[in-house]
Amino acid sequence: MTDPSPDTKHPPETDSNGASSHYRRGNRLFEQKAWEQALQEWRRALSLWGPGAGRAAGMARSLAMLRAVLLLLTTVCAVYFLIFTFFPRDPFDLFMIGARQGTEELSWWERFLETGRPGGGDQHKMGVREWWERMRDRFGWGQDNELAGGERFRPSIDERWAELLRRYGRWGPMNLTDLDLKVVSGYGLTAQGDYERAVEVVRDALEDATDPEQKGELYQVLATAYYFQGYRQQKDRLATYDLNLIRLSAEAYEQAIRFRPQVISFGNLGWTYYLLGEYRLSEQYSLRALSFDDTLDYVRLNLGLLYMVRGDFRKSFNFYRKVAVRFPADEVFLGGISDLKEVLRDLPGRHPFAHLMIGYLSLQRGDLPEARRNLRLYLAAPGGDGAWQRLAQRWLADPASAVEG
Repeated sequence: MTDPSPDTKHPPETDSNGASSHYRRGNRLFEQKAWEQALQEWRRALSLWGPGAGRAAGMARSLAMLRAVLLLLTTVCAVYFLIFTFFPRDPFDLFMIGARQGTEELSWWERFLETGRPGGGDQHKMGVREWWERMRDRFGWGQDNELAGGERFRPSIDERWAELLRRYGRWGPMNLTDLDLKVVSGYGLTAQGDYERAVEVVRDALEDATDPEQKGELYQVLATAYYFQGYRQQKDRLATYDLNLIRLSAEAYEQAIRFRPQVISFGNLGWTYYLLGEYRLSEQYSLRALSFDDTLDYVRLNLGLLYMVRGDFRKSFNFYRKVAVRFPADEVFLGGISDLKEVLRDLPGRHPFAHLMIGYLSLQRGDLPEARRNLRLYLAAPGGDGAWQRLAQRWLADPASAVEG
């Protein structure tokens, strides 16, 4: 076996332990063809020089790896910087107002716009992205909004909203002058939960408004802000209301339908008048909302509640049943159940029929323990009607009979 020729052009650096001298002596012996002596010198050099070389090589590898990692991080940061400098970033990750509890659960704001009132579910504020997209779809932004004489208006609103609209106009028009900023600011502040500021902004805007469409929308915003000022959800997920603010909400809704009638305004008026105890007006506006849109389950639940309080149990049950046969989302049933529980809380002992309807709605959503508990409470209540008691007994014995109608 022939030993490989040593590298005589690049000998190791001179060191203090003599490894270099043995290495060079081995080279000279090799050139003189004294193979055994050369091999012995190289082995001595290796024994003196090897550990240090291993450490140096390890350190070199560590430094090389560190340089590679730093280069990779620098590259990633540079790419990130370039992308988020020269391309529009997702705005609403930066301006989130409140986190959603889950993708399948409606926020109070979505629930109000969809159903007219925030029944059921946990109360939480809406993120800006949801607010922006819903406002865009709701108002068809991009249309002209001019006051009399062609003068465009710019409200005195918080700078954060103007900046939001300017920077992220790709979800709507790019030009601020295309937007009714007074309406936008009112809805935006309401979505943030700043109801007092929303009321202030909208009331100031109404002093200068002349266009009927604009006034109708501003009154709609004002009614919404007043409503949420007067609405509080308790730890038990039931609501309490400041009736003075609810009355201001109703008055604003009346003005809204005067200038710009909308189905949601009629439905919300039905609910606010129910809260105020003005049942004739509540019935009138609720039925009118259904005449415009027969799919409004929340209005049917409101009417079921109204007729129950008035003692017309047959009508009450019919409206609850019309909701059930439509197989709505669970959120709808929860809203109706919460309304009934609020009656039991506020008027204890006066409306045992609420227990029967809670039992009925709970059966529809498959909550058998809640259904049985309330059906038994109804049967235990004094002065129950025989026909309704038999129905409760039937549902207890055969829960499927309630679901089948």
